[in-house]
Amino acid sequence: MRRNPTIFSYLALAVAAVWTLLPIYWMLRMAVLIPADISTYPPPLWPRHPHIGNLLNIFGFSYVTSDGLLLRAAGQSRQIISGLINSSITAVCTMIATLIIVVPLSYVFGRLEFRFKTALFMAVLFAVAVPPVSTLIPFYSLFTDLGLTGTRTGLVLITLTVTVPFVTWMLIGYFRNLPPVERLAMIDGLTRWEIFFKIMLPLARNGITVAAIISFLFSWNEYVFATTLVNGTDATTLPAAASGFLFQQPEPGHMAAAICLSMLPAALVVFFLQKHIAEMNLVDPVR
Repeated sequence: MRRNPTIFSYLALAVAAVWTLLPIYWMLRMAVLIPADISTYPPPLWPRHPHIGNLLNIFGFSYVTSDGLLLRAAGQSRQIISGLINSSITAVCTMIATLIIVVPLSYVFGRLEFRFKTALFMAVLFAVAVPPVSTLIPFYSLFTDLGLTGTRTGLVLITLTVTVPFVTWMLIGYFRNLPPVERLAMIDGLTRWEIFFKIMLPLARNGITVAAIISFLFSWNEYVFATTLVNGTDATTLPAAASGFLFQQPEPGHMAAAICLSMLPAALVVFFLQKHIAEMNLVDPVR
């Protein structure tokens, strides 16, 4: 009787892995195929003659395959390069701003007692629960009046409205679960600020690292706000620029290469920082 749950668990994990990884593999496969192979039916499961031509095309370079086929540079290469730069700047700025705001705020909520704490915490939960798309029109109207549409600054500010409440809610439980060292530290003569910087921040490094990853990835992958506020401007991000392949001379190989390019930084961040993700023990902040 004990073997059935184990077999079922492995089967469920296998199905979940295939369900998750198959679209990614299919996109990677399309990125290394020539147009003729992409349109072949039934489509080949494995690329017979993989190449990097599509990736070079989206950066503005032509490529000649081993069969002598010329793959010309994509017409959207300039937008892709600009989008890559804008996404990098926006994601890094959003991550830094999120941590500057969220880390002390989460510490205060998780470790201190003060008036209206419950009401303010409910406000954080409400901000997490509100769908970001529901605030799109008000923010667009506000940013138009302030002259922030079509700017990286406006995109960072509107992304913070999502990352700050969500990451705050996440880190509150983490800070609350840390050892109660404040009283002993105060006996040794440390101030509240010294406790925060010298003791709590090192103890919370795993949680802060995960918070940085989440805020970076959310900003990097953000699409709805980007297409509304900055699409078609000098501040266009990579996801918005990649969607241009759907409307201007559709080329599946170029679009797949652009999507794979947008997935690469996120995959690298998670790969190199997975230790911190595995070590983080999240606790429900309302407990």
